[in-house]
Amino acid sequence: MEIINMKSVTVEVLKSVPEIKKVATDYPSNWTTFPTAIYRTVNKPYQIDALGEELQTQWTITVELYGNNSLTAIATQVLETFGTIGFTGTTKDANTADLKRVVIEVSAVVDNVTKYVYQK
Repeated sequence: MEIINMKSVTVEVLKSVPEIKKVATDYPSNWTTFPTAIYRTVNKPYQIDALGEELQTQWTITVELYGNNSLTAIATQVLETFGTIGFTGTTKDANTADLKRVVIEVSAVVDNVTKYVYQK
């Protein structure tokens, strides 16, 4: 059984927000493109059948938005877009010395058989 890859879905969600100019998994060596979205995913088995097949996977996705101006509207749009596929989460301001930063964390349980998304 194939586990649904939420990494590629995360990239699609972030690229669907036109205001985000760069999507990456690593911090850039040169901070020149804003707003930038840096994401990480964590997954763990949620339900395994008697044959050891992972039927459901719990996913947590963290997105850090960086920019020079307010990121509230973009963060809201990202959170709403993840909401349309069944994920729920939070946003929190976490500004750094020179940049605005919002940390978004969303999570859900993804059924690898039916492709449905459930909230934990």
